[in-house]
Amino acid sequence: MNSSRLLHYINHPRGPEELLPTLPAEELAKLLDALYQNLDTPEPEFGAQAWYEMAVEESSRRSAAPDGAAHGVA
Repeated sequence: MNSSRLLHYINHPRGPEELLPTLPAEELAKLLDALYQNLDTPEPEFGAQAWYEMAVEESSRRSAAPDGAAHGVA
């Protein structure tokens, strides 16, 4: 995922609470990876930490769900 795509998510008007549960598993994994890489830079994007934490929660929630789907919002 390139930086412009990452910024698209971070600056999305719906926010992580609404957007993350709607992402397909593959896109969520790509976003998590991009956020992690961004946080490992000297100057991560504003909001990346919050998005990363919420994306980890969403990923964990899906892993715990019997069918692997998202249930509810954080």
